[in-house]
Amino acid sequence: MLTRMPDDKLKEEWRALYAEYRKALKPDRKTGAELEEYFLSKYEADEYADEEFIEACRDNITLNPHSRKKLPEGKTPEIRAYITGDVKVGIDLVSGDIHVECDDIMKVVYLYDDLFAYRGLDEDDLENPFLVAEYVKLTGR
Repeated sequence: MLTRMPDDKLKEEWRALYAEYRKALKPDRKTGAELEEYFLSKYEADEYADEEFIEACRDNITLNPHSRKKLPEGKTPEIRAYITGDVKVGIDLVSGDIHVECDDIMKVVYLYDDLFAYRGLDEDDLENPFLVAEYVKLTGR
C-alpha cells in the first residue's frame, strides 16, 4: 500500500520490477465474492452498516477511472462493509475493489496488502508498473 508520495527512486524501482516480472505474470484476479470469502475466513469482522462509509467506497470506485473500468457495463458497485478492530473495510462484490479506512493508516497497511495480494491482477492491472511492482513485492513472484 502506498502511504507516501512516490519519489523518483521509488518510481525507478517500480519500472525495474515491472520490466523484470511483467512477462512472467498472468492475469489471476479474484472476484469480489472470492475476496470477501477470503477476508471473512481470515479476519474477525462484523458487518458495518454506516451509509457514509459505504458511499465513500462507492465514490472511490465510480470517481476513479482505473477502478471504474472494473465495473461491467451497466453495473454499479455492490459494497459489503465490515469493521475489524478499528479498521473499516469495504469490498465491492462487482469489481473486487478494496477500500480501507482507519484513523491510523499504519493499521490498515497489512490488511490492505494482504487483500491486494490475494485478489491478484487482471490484464489491465498488468499494464500498470506500480500495481505489478507492489504485487511482486508482496507475493515474491
